[in-house]
Amino acid sequence: MEKDKTLDLENLDLPLQAYFGSLTPQKRDFSATHLKFKGYRDLLFKLESLLHVCILALDNENSGNHTDIVEPDVSILSVLEMAAQMIPHEEAEFLDGVREQSLNCKVKSDSTN
Repeated sequence: MEKDKTLDLENLDLPLQAYFGSLTPQKRDFSATHLKFKGYRDLLFKLESLLHVCILALDNENSGNHTDIVEPDVSILSVLEMAAQMIPHEEAEFLDGVREQSLNCKVKSDSTN
């Protein structure tokens, strides 16, 4: 019978933050905060690309027959969920407020002329 091998890590000096920094703890789960974008246009372009890839995958009649991908539908669903989470809702709300204020300013200036 083979002996179970153990590894003593007590004297190993590793900065854990350097190795476990990809996930940030949240209330019920974790979030990944390492996505980088050049700006909002870049973010929206990447979101559009993710959606286009999913459309192509869903539109492909052979997508379910791929031997290396165990559950293609789950992969597509995962990408769509990630794309939905990347939509900048707060920024859109801010931009709607700015647009509304600029329209109100224009209406006020037009009524004073």
